[in-house]
Amino acid sequence: MTTLEAAAWGDPDVTRLWAEQQAELAARYDGVADIEADLAPDGALANLVAFDDDRAPVGCGLLRDLGGGLGELKRMYVVPTHRGRGVSRPILRELERRAREASLERLVLETGVRQPEAIRLYRSAGYTQIPNYGPYEHEPMSVCFGKDLVVRRVLVISGTICAGKTWIAAAISDLLIERAVPHARIDVDELCQVWPTPPGDTYADELAFANIAAIAPNLAERGLSSVVLARVVGDEGDRARYAAAFGGAAVTIVRLVVSEATRRARVLLRDPEGAWQDWGLARTVALEGILDRLALDDLLVENDGRPAAEVAAEVLERAGWSHTAG
Repeated sequence: MTTLEAAAWGDPDVTRLWAEQQAELAARYDGVADIEADLAPDGALANLVAFDDDRAPVGCGLLRDLGGGLGELKRMYVVPTHRGRGVSRPILRELERRAREASLERLVLETGVRQPEAIRLYRSAGYTQIPNYGPYEHEPMSVCFGKDLVVRRVLVISGTICAGKTWIAAAISDLLIERAVPHARIDVDELCQVWPTPPGDTYADELAFANIAAIAPNLAERGLSSVVLARVVGDEGDRARYAAAFGGAAVTIVRLVVSEATRRARVLLRDPEGAWQDWGLARTVALEGILDRLALDDLLVENDGRPAAEVAAEVLERAGWSHTAG
């Protein structure tokens, strides 16, 4: 079993592991030395060493603070005899935990094109490739990665019954995937489908927000800094509740606007004849009037007779989500 311990700067075990890493890198890169072969202790937040059952040092990792909520991972290394035995991932998770504890919001790191095992590790842990930064900016053999540690932005797709909230949220997710933006898409209605509903809470809003708050840390842990939600926003306090659930993330509310005739036609197609259909036909009209009066939305976007991808692209552009990262 691997155990992790914090080590002081200059610890002999860590120093030896660092020297082994530097020697291996030189061998992989034809004798070219690491750009930051000599690290200073400035900004160091965590210096970890991993030990095996025999108390032999078998891995290490360093976290340093670059300022402005940005941290950097350095000296991630596992000795060859212990690779593939689950050493590197606990080191990475612990460094991330300490970064959050230090209120860092994003981590960056550099590895190299001849280190495929490291690239696989970082990708699997939610890191995405970013432009080479700092001393690696013009280094063709360097590959840099980044990962947000917090949810930065939330896009709530609102609208009345059969406005197309779920449909457009899915189209937005498709575009974000094309643009390589780490994100989560949640149909909030699916988080609160219960019977009986709590007294005084017809649409189980309290349960919906409680479930969102429970999910949010899991999304942040996986580097999913952008979140798309499908859910009608019909209360003045909803924006603040979404922001609180996601740790102060920026919340943008977009309401889809669709003609009554189209919405009624969608209800007729979606719901079987009977009470549910009757309720849907009445509710889509009543709720549209409520949303018009409340005017809680940041943006209104037409979703009548347009391809979903076109509507989704407009939503992202007008919401300021057209760039590739949160």
